[in-house]
Amino acid sequence: MNTNTSFIYRIFKEKEFMNFKKNKKFVGNKLDIDSGFIHLSTYEQIEGTLTKYFEENNNIFISKFKVSDLQDSLKWEKSSDSEIFPHFYGILKFKFIVKTVKRENIHEF
Repeated sequence: MNTNTSFIYRIFKEKEFMNFKKNKKFVGNKLDIDSGFIHLSTYEQIEGTLTKYFEENNNIFISKFKVSDLQDSLKWEKSSDSEIFPHFYGILKFKFIVKTVKRENIHEF
């Protein structure tokens, strides 16, 4: 895995994204809170994450973030399948979103 990427992504269920938009911050969902960090993906990891965790849910939003905006609280760590993923140890701020698309428009990134 190349950790020299410029952008990373967060996949949100619709309700999570709407709350993020309203509150301007995201502390994570139950999985994130239980893990101690917010789960993120590289562009190449999005499809695998969607398949593993969001297969039955079509109301999905994907937000793009600059690594440089998050790097103070960002760590690249092995997941349970030994793949390296970006993990954010902090509170995501809505202002750091570069772009958000619905799942079916992922090609717009």
